[in-house]
Amino acid sequence: MRLALAAGGVCVLLAVSALAVRAATTAPPRGQGDVPLEAFAPERVGTLEQEAWAAYYYREWPRLGQLLLELIQGQFGLSPARSLEAAVLATRAQVVFAERGAEGGEAAEYMRQFYALVRESSGGQFDPDRAAALELNWWIVHRNRVQYPDTTALVDALAALNAEVYGLPADAARPAAEHRALAMEASDLWIAEGKDRASPLLPTVRDELVLSYQALHDALEARRGAGASTPG
Repeated sequence: MRLALAAGGVCVLLAVSALAVRAATTAPPRGQGDVPLEAFAPERVGTLEQEAWAAYYYREWPRLGQLLLELIQGQFGLSPARSLEAAVLATRAQVVFAERGAEGGEAAEYMRQFYALVRESSGGQFDPDRAAALELNWWIVHRNRVQYPDTTALVDALAALNAEVYGLPADAARPAAEHRALAMEASDLWIAEGKDRASPLLPTVRDELVLSYQALHDALEARRGAGASTPG
């Protein structure tokens, strides 16, 4: 979920808030239009997330605000109204984390509210407190990547979050985490190389994110199939 926002997160928050004001008269009431947590389209959400990462690093704040809303709606199945609310909570969490990390628990509290909203809207069975703690954990690991020789710790952290939110066994949640970690590695390299808009690393980021969501989707479908074939 995290876009690694820094000072520009304030601009994102303002952009999202402006979109919220514009959408207020047309968004459906809270609770209408929500769909199950697993009903996401891997190619769409993977593409949206890559575009959102790039928009952040290009400081294209209005575009990022719109992409963030579409991403949250597409990933978690929230209605437009709840997507607006969730986007503000997620952005606030990231701004706080960029300024002072996990200290004081403020970023975790914003993410707890975010995940409580997602659970209420989607019928998820996860614990919002635990999901928020696991979300913050991978943020911390990614921020301190120089301390780790490879992506193992990052994959572990991402897999733990997927397992909690989607109710998957740890091994089933791991392939999606591995592809997401590879997307982050490619994105970090793209940034280090100067953020060229024509860089072949951008399609790599997109492809790995799509593969991550596809792996998650496949794991959820396998679980559903196993449940359907189990005698009642």
